[in-house]
Amino acid sequence: MEVFDDSNLVLKQIQGEWKTRDAKLRPYHAYLELLVRIFDDLRYTHLPRVQNQFVDALAILAFMIDIPVDATIRPLLIELRSTPIYCCLIDDIEPDDGFPWYHDIYHFLRLGIYLEAVTAKDKRALRQLAA
Repeated sequence: MEVFDDSNLVLKQIQGEWKTRDAKLRPYHAYLELLVRIFDDLRYTHLPRVQNQFVDALAILAFMIDIPVDATIRPLLIELRSTPIYCCLIDDIEPDDGFPWYHDIYHFLRLGIYLEAVTAKDKRALRQLAA
């Protein structure tokens, strides 16, 4: 098995060259040592973070959803697009009210008030954008 990682620190810890000092990571390291024994041939390869973006996205997706143990997982179809997907959606979801896209942020910064019919989620997003 070949293991790819974008963290040289983690690779050195897995290979036993460096110690895992963080107390929160020690249980993971101990479990990893048990898993390593299963494989006859194990190789480690360091990847630059730029080459590991897709794996990072999959890890975030896996963290966000709870998959039951007995669930059947279908293959994930990945398509490459020539333009970012949000560019395809802007015209469909944004009403043309004559104001620029930053109008709500400007209005909030200038007057310190929210527009009418704004949800709590929208208010939080507006505060984050305004920051």
